[in-house]
Amino acid sequence: MECYQCLQAGVTREAAGLCHHCSAALCAEHVRVIEDSVVLTNILAGSRDLPKRGRILLCDTCKAA
Repeated sequence: MECYQCLQAGVTREAAGLCHHCSAALCAEHVRVIEDSVVLTNILAGSRDLPKRGRILLCDTCKAA
């Protein structure tokens, strides 16, 4: 699979991941990684954030939105 943003610029690069929201393939140069909180939900005790963080891969367009 090839990076969508590179293809728009006429360059061919192998993708390293997919955007979490739009599923565009992204190379290591174009992928943006953000931290995501992990929430534990218990019906009786409510919800709480866990100390560990997950990650989400995004393209520039989805990150800006």
